[in-house]
Amino acid sequence: MKYQPKKKSSTLNLAPMIDIVFLLLIFFLVSSTLQGEEALYNIRVPESSIGQSSEQKNISIFLDHENQIYYQEKEYTRQQLDKLFAELNAGPVEKVKIYADQESNFDSLVFLIEKFKNNGYQNISFALREEK
Repeated sequence: MKYQPKKKSSTLNLAPMIDIVFLLLIFFLVSSTLQGEEALYNIRVPESSIGQSSEQKNISIFLDHENQIYYQEKEYTRQQLDKLFAELNAGPVEKVKIYADQESNFDSLVFLIEKFKNNGYQNISFALREEK
C-alpha cells in the first residue's frame, strides 16, 4: 500500500490581510487628524522632552511665524485684542494655551502674556511637541 499525501488547498485566505489593511487605514486617519488647529495656521511648535496634557478646557491662541494672532480662525492685530477680550470675558475664566511658532518674535509672545495677565488670566501655558 502506497502512502499518498493529502493535497493541500491552494486557496489564499484574505481575511487577515483585509483586517490589517483596515487597521492601518484607521491608524493613519486618526493620526492625521491629531494635528488639529496647528496645521490650519501652519504653526510648528517647539519640541520638548518635558510636558503633560490635561483635560481642562483651554482658550487656544495661535501666534504664527509672522506674529499674526489667531483665535477661532479669526485674525487679530495688537490693537484688536481688546475686542478679543470682550468676547472671552463673556464666559468663565479658563486656562489659556498659546501655540507660538518657533520662529515668532519673543516680543510678540511677551506682549500676549502681558495682555492676558492684565485681563485677569492667571493660568497661561505654551504648547510644545515631544522630542522624538
